[in-house]
Amino acid sequence: MLPPWASPASLRKNSSPPVAEAATSGLKFTKLQPAREFYAPVGTTLLDALESNKVPVTVACRAGVCGCCKTKVVSGKYSVTSTMTLTDAEIADGYVLACSCHPQSDLVLA
Repeated sequence: MLPPWASPASLRKNSSPPVAEAATSGLKFTKLQPAREFYAPVGTTLLDALESNKVPVTVACRAGVCGCCKTKVVSGKYSVTSTMTLTDAEIADGYVLACSCHPQSDLVLA
């Protein structure tokens, strides 16, 4: 229920712009399958970048423990805070946990 002073129109007017209208600044992310480009601010995690741009990603713990958000990075620079559920082969192949991946440059994702 809305407060007496608020109307649905006034709430829409004062809300943040939709993601589609977000500035195309910051880091650029290119998803190869399905093909899509999007942007996110420097300092965000890969998971936050995916979710804020409505790119489907499976998540659970958000702490690098469960492995649900495993994503393959094809190119770009990043640091990670957890590789707990990844094998050495997966890490060598470019897999990261999106929740604990901190992009440091534009990224290309599989």
